[in-house]
Amino acid sequence: MTEQQNTGKPDHAIILEADKGLASQIEEYLKNQGYAVFAPLSSEAALDLLKGQRIQLAFLGNPPEGGSCFDLIKDFVMTSPMTYVILVTDAPEKEIHDRAEGYGILGHVPRAFSPVEIQKLIAKYQEINQALRG
Repeated sequence: MTEQQNTGKPDHAIILEADKGLASQIEEYLKNQGYAVFAPLSSEAALDLLKGQRIQLAFLGNPPEGGSCFDLIKDFVMTSPMTYVILVTDAPEKEIHDRAEGYGILGHVPRAFSPVEIQKLIAKYQEINQALRG
């Protein structure tokens, strides 16, 4: 059971992605799933949102100011340890494992929009939440 199902309030998601088309596709998909979605225009704005509001899911792609999702994992996890991070990357599995190890990410989705892959991770998030709530 998600927080949304438990309280009647929508779960919150944040998308940080330089590719506006990809960010819009993910945002539309999440909104159709009942999420309240934020799409900040910078890494700093995203971190400020994480500090000020309970965000359940964070889709972390290429930051608008350059770099990769791997550059920001530590900041996201340290700012909001209870937010489930999903990387948006086409990096090889070994690189994802090596660079994201120890940060407890929920998983990753390809940069080519894939509702199936997103739904798998949302289901995983819901499973974890249900187990935590008993």
